[in-house]
Amino acid sequence: MAAELIGLGVLFLCAIIGGIIAARFRQPPVFGLLLVGALIGPSSLNLVQDLNMINMMADLGAILLLFAIGLEFDVSKMMKLGARSILIGLLKFAIVLFFGYETTLLLGFSSKVALFVGVILSFSSTVVVIKVLEQKDMFKRREVPLLVAILIIEDILAVFALTFFSGIKDSSSSFLSVLEHITFSIAILVFAYLIIMRVLKYMVNIILRNNSDESVLIFLSLGIGAIFSYFAFYLGLAPSAGAFLAGSLVASLPNSKEYGRAVHPYAIIFTSIFFMAMGTLVDFQSAKEHLPFIGILLLVIIIARFIGIGLTTSLLANFRNEQPVFASIAMLSIGEFSLLVAKESQKFDIGVDLVTITAALIFISAILMSVSINYSESLHNLFSSRAPIKARLRLERISDYMRRFFDQMEIENFSTKKLGAESKIVFMLMVLTLLTFFILRKVSVIIKSHYHLVFLYIFYTVGAVLIFYLLSLVFKRLKSIHGSLSFILTNVDSSRNLKKCKKILNGMLIALLLFFSAMLFPFAMFALSLNAWANIIPVILIFAAFYFVKDLLALIEGGFHQASYGPSLSVAKF
Repeated sequence: MAAELIGLGVLFLCAIIGGIIAARFRQPPVFGLLLVGALIGPSSLNLVQDLNMINMMADLGAILLLFAIGLEFDVSKMMKLGARSILIGLLKFAIVLFFGYETTLLLGFSSKVALFVGVILSFSSTVVVIKVLEQKDMFKRREVPLLVAILIIEDILAVFALTFFSGIKDSSSSFLSVLEHITFSIAILVFAYLIIMRVLKYMVNIILRNNSDESVLIFLSLGIGAIFSYFAFYLGLAPSAGAFLAGSLVASLPNSKEYGRAVHPYAIIFTSIFFMAMGTLVDFQSAKEHLPFIGILLLVIIIARFIGIGLTTSLLANFRNEQPVFASIAMLSIGEFSLLVAKESQKFDIGVDLVTITAALIFISAILMSVSINYSESLHNLFSSRAPIKARLRLERISDYMRRFFDQMEIENFSTKKLGAESKIVFMLMVLTLLTFFILRKVSVIIKSHYHLVFLYIFYTVGAVLIFYLLSLVFKRLKSIHGSLSFILTNVDSSRNLKKCKKILNGMLIALLLFFSAMLFPFAMFALSLNAWANIIPVILIFAAFYFVKDLLALIEGGFHQASYGPSLSVAKF
């Protein structure tokens, strides 16, 4: 008991020292906490020797960290982010994942290591980005709201990534069984979330009517967080995923800011301990051995960020001048979710100390981001002076076209309202179809073991008809969405030609489908344990996506001959 208390005391005292170090060098607190944690850990000064306590504090800190992030996330906010920010967030994640995955493969590592590295590099640190921008008085810049929206998208993707890795029990798990387990677990969690959300509002009103003391808010918030974390753990998922949902649940309650203020001191304590505990897991010898690998990954982070953020914000958000460079630098740092993914990799025995590598990348990327963000305009001038004028003009034309397209989607009218409603229905139908498939799969196993084969064939027939019916509903709604998007596009394209707009839209959708299929393929490889030769498939899909993008750019720039479609169809006639 004495050793545990001493170790805990050392952690708390060193957390203060870490904060002082970070403040002294004008860096985010995460930097100082990780550094001090690494110095007092078993591989250095060995002031904290109890590994069980370290792991327990890290797990508890992760739960509180995700709960605190969830407190900043309200489902209603997500609905207001807009198609532009969601698409940029998804593209950024996918591009960085692809670069990280393929680079790690080229360096001779296994596909499992490559997937973990790709995912680790994909997430920017919400804590670091916001803290640095606030410290440097840059939080009021025009680019920041979009960057915050992208960070929210990334947080949600991170929860799904953690759920995926925690849902795989061992390497022998089949892809369908993994997908089935994760789907049912998430469905149960979301169902519990929706039920408890409605019940909790009435309970909270009753509780606060009798006692509105701040301590009640604290215990109520932390109690919800603990219950959801255990529920996620019971379902075979990462407890932090349940904590995130619990935080968003509390955020949806009336007067949610009061809950946030009440829990804030505890969140700071335990999140600080999380970063400290993760720092103690750092092995300096391992970091020294992997130094070339860390250097290459840092280069990948920089290149992939400038493509994933700089290029996409230029094309889709119409960022001009130094804005794409500023946005790319602001999102350089990797952070808290990357550490959680790295810790999750330890149960797969991949042979690489990703916790140490991730901690090193957090150090360097946070410092690089903090220092270089002051020079975004200088870097822009350097890049723009070397870029071909023809390429710049082409990028501006495409960017203006896409900006107008997304601006039209954000205008509230009949078409956009219909688009939003249809999109929600499609999402629910797709989830229902997936759940129905897995339920039918489970029932078929029971029928096969207890009844005659005739009943099994009848069941297969009924199940196939049901799945086909649900898919037909999805297809019908997708056609309606396609029509709405085509109509919106006629307000953007100068030709007002519906047939041309449909072709442009088809090119966009096919390119995005091929691109995201390439990005998701490594996850399938991980779950299926496919042969290394299968790694060529994402590369083929990427090249196919670029083929459609080339034709798409020609259409947008006026390469499409309007006459070939006959008379132009005006919006009014449509």
